[in-house]
Amino acid sequence: MEAEQLLRAVSPLAWPDSAELVCAEPGHRPGHTCLPVPDGTNSSDVLEVFGDWYGRPLTEESGLPAVLPCGEEARWTHVWPFAGRWIAFGRGRSEDARSLLAVARRPAPSLDGLPPDASWLDRLVAVTGRSSSGARDEVDWTAVESRLGTRLPNDYKRLHETFGEGLFDGFLNVHSPDDVIWHAEYAARVGQEPWEPHPPFPAPGGVLHWANNEHHQSFAWVTEGPDPDRWGLYATYEGPEEGIRFECTMTEFLFHQLTDPQHPFGVPAEVGAHWFQDHNEPEGGG
Repeated sequence: MEAEQLLRAVSPLAWPDSAELVCAEPGHRPGHTCLPVPDGTNSSDVLEVFGDWYGRPLTEESGLPAVLPCGEEARWTHVWPFAGRWIAFGRGRSEDARSLLAVARRPAPSLDGLPPDASWLDRLVAVTGRSSSGARDEVDWTAVESRLGTRLPNDYKRLHETFGEGLFDGFLNVHSPDDVIWHAEYAARVGQEPWEPHPPFPAPGGVLHWANNEHHQSFAWVTEGPDPDRWGLYATYEGPEEGIRFECTMTEFLFHQLTDPQHPFGVPAEVGAHWFQDHNEPEGGG
């Protein structure tokens, strides 16, 4: 079975996460399904194909899950979070063991233990189960803000330093600093139509985009006033057209977007456990 075939075998077990997980491997406990990787399959191909689909995996260097329902069945070396599932790659524990892929139950990350005054960023870290040890690129914020001609909100900078590049719930893309610059310069260059009633940045009070999703929804700051930490937000279903203004920070908006089923721009209802699909490059490059 080629890497792409393995991916097709895993996909219906991973999403939706209601599929029954039964393992046919002798002696394996319930709560997961193991898929043996046929002899001759290139492990690098498997990791590349699954990385393209599920993002950068957790490893011993970045921090493997503390608890994996199938943790005793193999030496797992690469693990991906995906909604209510873990997808794991490794080898059995005997000397002549073959490579294995497993799909296991992933409990929803909890906010238990957070203090009442926890920041919205801390709540996002907790609700997605984000590891605190992932590699992040250093950002020259002075250079970024100089090119934009404005300071950026501090919670955006802290969020990027904590999560890096990727997708919340495999769905919502928060722009990298380079992408924020690209959107701003593109709007200025092509004379983009206003997002009523707001003009595009860098006009006073203009919208500066910081996220979008696969439903073609766009999210922006309304750059009113000298303090970016007090900017409001503007969200549209299909820009440019009139949207909804929110008086909150982007990290507060993101948290409610993930966790409030009544949020007007909420994630798909099928998402039962939140996660961050990591698109950061491993240390040392690709």
